Amino acid sequence: MDGKNKAILGVSICLFVLGILAASASFKLGKLRIIACDVGQGDGLLVITPKGDDVVIDAGPGTKIADCLSRYMPFWDRKVEMMVLTHPQQDHMEGQMAVFANYEVENMVTTGVENDTELYREWQKALVNEGSKVYKPMAGDAISVGGVSFDVLWPAKSRYEIWQAKPPTDVNESSVILKLNYAGKCAYFTGDIPKEILELVVNGKCDILKVAHHGSKTGTNQRVLDEVKPSVALISVGQNNKFGHPNKEVLDILDAVGVKILRTDKMGDIEVDLDSKGKLIYN
Repeated sequence: MDGKNKAILGVSICLFVLGILAASASFKLGKLRIIACDVGQGDGLLVITPKGDDVVIDAGPGTKIADCLSRYMPFWDRKVEMMVLTHPQQDHMEGQMAVFANYEVENMVTTGVENDTELYREWQKALVNEGSKVYKPMAGDAISVGGVSFDVLWPAKSRYEIWQAKPPTDVNESSVILKLNYAGKCAYFTGDIPKEILELVVNGKCDILKVAHHGSKTGTNQRVLDEVKPSVALISVGQNNKFGHPNKEVLDILDAVGVKILRTDKMGDIEVDLDSKGKLIYN
């Protein structure tokens, strides 16, 4: 084989490989994909809309979120259309530094509630340098990304007014709560919100519940489950963590109502998909 034919063959092979990669990356377009990334003891979620837009909700500690995004987003996709910081604690926000470093973050959703830590100050600097559009969520708002709607259930406007005078002692109370709606189905994203707040704001059945606060007993109770009636519970939690998460009582009440429990400490990354007809598919 002469040099010209070898070059043609080489180009053809490259195009073939790229075609396979493109086909595999786009295989699940048309479905809503919710991935609970295995980020250790923290929360880090990726939502990929049916149109291929990307939403990152929290990002865990360390930099594992970047590895997760690279596993599920096509290599040529370097844009995150929306990133949400539910509340400013290390196990939810540290990984967002890696997202800022590796992707263009178009929109940032954050309450602006501060935390007096060096990490929070560095995160603020990274956000300013990124130049993302910043949106302060408030209960009653609806955010649309790639044809998927996110209803903001918390914080309430009254809490913002209180926090301007005095930030909450427990920043978990400021966690953004979102309700995703697609194809007649929904999912609750709850951060580390205390159960006393969660039970007041959840508003109806949803197939998917991201269990609050890594399965801590502070975040879930029977009232919440009676209102949500989830089919699937996602628990983002690290192996053998020092907090004893997820709490046995929480696991027991989830099991008692027949919820399918999916845990990152047991399964690694977890993916739950919804097709255009609302069919739920999970690993």
